[in-house]
Amino acid sequence: MTENTLEREMIGAVAKLLNMAREHTWNRISDNTRFILSEIHDSEQNLFEATRLKQKENNKKDTASLKEILPQLLEMFDNLYDINLEIYKTTKHYTIIDIRCYLKSSLDEKYRKSVAEKTPMLHCKIPYPPWLWDKKEKFDINWQHKTYLNQWKMLIARFKLKVESSRR
Repeated sequence: MTENTLEREMIGAVAKLLNMAREHTWNRISDNTRFILSEIHDSEQNLFEATRLKQKENNKKDTASLKEILPQLLEMFDNLYDINLEIYKTTKHYTIIDIRCYLKSSLDEKYRKSVAEKTPMLHCKIPYPPWLWDKKEKFDINWQHKTYLNQWKMLIARFKLKVESSRR
């Protein structure tokens, strides 16, 4: 990927992400997309705490179109190591995609020197709920925003795990 092909590759990746979401979730996924831009930070926090903080931070952000976000991405292009597109939230009218960037400046100094001239990688991700054991089962893409439901499903998953382990 180069600065000249960034927009084209982002448009293609967004289309792939939306198709992945339609394939793995039961939600109606809108093609009307809005974007938020986030930086990926290395963290010692557990997954649940990091997810909660990321969600709190993202809820405060204003969404923008891809055309409005591209100048920001181009501005930091030389420092981009990895770009992750992840569906943050969806309704029947719009889909918010979180463009999560991992910067080269966040890398270990030795490794940063070895990747200094490499172009950024681009990935599409769908957040799977931790209680989903069968990855072929469809789920609600907005599961992260339903905290009480998450706690209930995690309790059920722990109970099932205890029952399974006691049978052995």
